[in-house]
Amino acid sequence: MRDDQPVSEAAAQAGLAHVATASFLASRVVPTGGYAVALAGGVALARSAQVAGTRAGYGASLAAMLQAIAVLGPSRVSVPLTQALSAPLLGRLHVRGSRLATQIGVCAAIRAIDQALLTLFYIWIITGGVAAYAATYDAIAGRIPGVPDGPVAALAATALVLVAWTAFASVVQVLVYRAALRAWPAGADAGAAPLAGRRAVAAVAGAAGGQPAPSRPRYDPRAVALASVVAFCVLVATTAWLVLGAVAAWLAIAWATARADRAPLRAGLALAALLAFGALVFGLIGGAGLDLTLQRTVRAGLLVLVATWLRAAAGEDGLREVARRSLRFARRVPAMGEASEILDRLGAGGALGASGRALVAEVRHVPRAPSALAAAVLRWVAMEAARFRAAAPAPAPDSLRAAWGDRALVAAVIAAVAGAVVAG
Repeated sequence: MRDDQPVSEAAAQAGLAHVATASFLASRVVPTGGYAVALAGGVALARSAQVAGTRAGYGASLAAMLQAIAVLGPSRVSVPLTQALSAPLLGRLHVRGSRLATQIGVCAAIRAIDQALLTLFYIWIITGGVAAYAATYDAIAGRIPGVPDGPVAALAATALVLVAWTAFASVVQVLVYRAALRAWPAGADAGAAPLAGRRAVAAVAGAAGGQPAPSRPRYDPRAVALASVVAFCVLVATTAWLVLGAVAAWLAIAWATARADRAPLRAGLALAALLAFGALVFGLIGGAGLDLTLQRTVRAGLLVLVATWLRAAAGEDGLREVARRSLRFARRVPAMGEASEILDRLGAGGALGASGRALVAEVRHVPRAPSALAAAVLRWVAMEAARFRAAAPAPAPDSLRAAWGDRALVAAVIAAVAGAVVAG
C-alpha cells in the first residue's frame, strides 16, 4: 500500500477511536471514578459522530470497545459501556441542534436500560436471585426504624438509587459533551491524521517501548473464544457442584496447557475475589444456607476467571483477530463495516501507554479546578486524535489454522459439563 493512499471517512475516525480506547481502558483499571475517566472517551466518540455521521460514530465506538477488550480482556467492560452506547447518538443530536432536555432524555433512557440489565444480572447471578437479595436488604434495613422490608421494598430502593444515579450521570454527561463539542479546537480533527502505512506501524511499535512480542499462544484464539463462551454460559445456567467442579477442572488444565499471558492474571484474581466476596456476604447475611452460598461464591469467581483466561490464552493479537473476523462476517449490519475499517487501523495497543503519559503531562501543572481540568482533558483528546497515525490495514485473515488441540480444547469443556450433568 502506498503511504499516500486515501482513507475512507470511517477509517479517518481511527484517531478518535484510539483516544476512546485509552480512556475506556483507564476507566476499567481505576478502582473508583471510572465513569468520570470514561467521559473523555465519550467526548471522542461524540465528536466522531458529529463530523462523520452516526454509522461512523458507532463504528468507532465498537472498534474502541473491541480494542480495549483485546488489550485488557472483557472484565469490567460494563464501566464504559453506557458511554460507548450513547456518545455517538448524542454527537448527532448535537449536530441537529436538539434541545438540552431531549439529549438528557435520550442519554437517560440508554443509561437506565443498561444499568437495569446489569443490576438484574448481579441480582440473579451473583447474589442468587430476588429472595437472597431481599433477605440481605432486610437484614440491613431492618435495623433502621420505619424502613419497609420485603422483596418489593428491596427492589424499590434499588430502583430509586438507579434513577438518582441515572439522572445525575446523564445530566453531567450531556453537559460535558455539549461543552466539549462547542469548544473543539479549530483544525484539530480526526480526518487530519493521514494514513502513514509502514511508517505508522513502526511508530506504533516504537510507542510500545520496544517491548518484545509475546510468545505465540498455543491455542487458536477462535477455539479459546468458543470454549470460554461455552464455559461462561454453563456457569450462568447452574450452580450445581458437579458442574462447577467440571468447569474448574477444565479451566485448570486449559490454563496449564495454554501458554497463557500472565499480564491480566493479577487484575483477574482481584476482581474474582471481589465478586466472590460479594456473593459470600449476600448469602451469609441473607441466610441462603452455607452450601448454596458456597456454590454461588465459587460460581462468581469462576465467571471472572474464565473471562481472564480468555484474554490470557488468546492474547491481545488473537482477540483482535477474532474481532476482525466477526466484524467482517457481519459487515452488512449497520456500523459493522465501519467498525472493521477502524479496528484495522488501530493496530496493536502499544501506543495507548504513550497516550496515557501524554494526558498525565497535559494535566500535571493544571490548577485542580473542574473547568481547568476539563479544558486540559479536551486539549488532550483533540491533540491525541489529530496526531495519531493509523496503521496500514491488515491483510485478509488467513493465518489461523485450527489443529487437533484446538478441537480438543472445545470438546473437553463440552464433555466435562455434559458428564457432570449426566452424573448429577
